[in-house]
Amino acid sequence: MTQLTQNDIESIENKLREHQQVLLEEVRNELDERENQHLAAIMGNDPGDSCDISLADVLADLNIVRVDRQINELREIEAKLAQTRESNLNECIDCGREIGLQRLLAYPTAMRCVSCQERHEQMYAHEGRPSL
Repeated sequence: MTQLTQNDIESIENKLREHQQVLLEEVRNELDERENQHLAAIMGNDPGDSCDISLADVLADLNIVRVDRQINELREIEAKLAQTRESNLNECIDCGREIGLQRLLAYPTAMRCVSCQERHEQMYAHEGRPSL
């Protein structure tokens, strides 16, 4: 397996930490926005009609989904940073082979080599899709 240079490792760690900060800020903004919507609903005298209430519920659900996605990305970043501390940053979690520097630079949270990732996506392609 090709050893990454210290510069390569620092570059990947910097990308991970920068993306981590962006995601944390997005989560804070989403939660602040949700709190502001909640306060506006409480303070408003006119609750609106049932369509307004339904729209507000859908928007709140979308915010929750967005925050959930961002939190999952934060978990991926934490896992990759832990992998960096253990000195196996470019090791595929499935087969143990090298992930590759170019892949890590393009997608710093990559946990699998390209072939294992393709196999993973084929096996779990049906997950996350609506059944209706």
